Amino acid sequence: MSVKQMTDPLTPLTSFFTRNGLDHEDQHTCYAFVQNAFPRKNIEEAACQGYCSLTFFVGEDIIVQFRPHQYKLNLLITHVAQEVYGRFAPRTTYITTLPKSRLLVYSMNRIPGVSYQDFRASNTSLTNTTAARAILCKDFAAFLAIGWQKKECVSVPLGIVGSSLLSRLELLCKDLPIRFQSTAKRILKGIQHIETLPWVFTHGDITPSNIIINPLTHHLAGLVDWAEAEPLPFGICLYGLEEILGEITATGFHYHPNGKYLRKIFWTELLTRIPELKKDDLMRAVGLARDLGVLLWHGIAWDDGAINRVVNENRKEDEGEIWRLDAFLGTKIHNDIQCVSELAVKNALKL
Repeated sequence: MSVKQMTDPLTPLTSFFTRNGLDHEDQHTCYAFVQNAFPRKNIEEAACQGYCSLTFFVGEDIIVQFRPHQYKLNLLITHVAQEVYGRFAPRTTYITTLPKSRLLVYSMNRIPGVSYQDFRASNTSLTNTTAARAILCKDFAAFLAIGWQKKECVSVPLGIVGSSLLSRLELLCKDLPIRFQSTAKRILKGIQHIETLPWVFTHGDITPSNIIINPLTHHLAGLVDWAEAEPLPFGICLYGLEEILGEITATGFHYHPNGKYLRKIFWTELLTRIPELKKDDLMRAVGLARDLGVLLWHGIAWDDGAINRVVNENRKEDEGEIWRLDAFLGTKIHNDIQCVSELAVKNALKL
């Protein structure tokens, strides 16, 4: 972004400022702050912005982020993220609070690479190759295994989701579209098995825009946006795998043609890294937790962070979440998961 583009008072307000009731002066103050703090650095506004923040890339290795108070970062959470996951999570530092707008300013080290969302958009033929996705599936399994292996290191209190699993599940049983209610009731019946799983430090929004990959090697470089991370039963995070195996389109969520094979790649790697999952009862509990994760992340609407309303088929803004529920909880996918995970267990037991 050029200096003129950043400081011109005629530059239209971005959605971040209008959404938070801020004006042109506030926008100018943010741009000027970054420029003054890093006078000899190339500064670029991130093309893919999150809902809760305004992000700038400073040079090759720094990120500056502005956040309103209601979306402030818990530095304990961001610290634990890096403590547990190392290079896969950015180091976060609070800088200051802007006087007029009261926006909080943070800096982070930039994880090298591009978001999986941007990579898919710019390299359609390349990202559709089975080999490219297989690399990411293996790396995602390795990433999740870190959380399991360091489960004893997590000493943070339960978060919004972890402290309300039962009440959220009861709400889902009551208000989900009819075809999903049997799944919710099945999970509710087995909730005690989920709660006895190891509680691991879990990223709060595993989406293509938050997954960073090396565009040349296709390896996982890390995850960004740890704001909603919290301890949760292992397996709830598995909803994120589906976004690697397929993607949302204008007509629904569609899996890669070799999705079943890619799922096998993931489970084989996960079992190699977490041998305890070879136990049938543990694997069944993880399967329940996976379905619970799907319901929690796609059955409850975001609604500016309120996350207290079950999605409704009659609301256009919920359409994408309904499509994901249909895809992720469909009979075929459940059969694939059971078949692939059982095969992975058998193969692992032979080793």
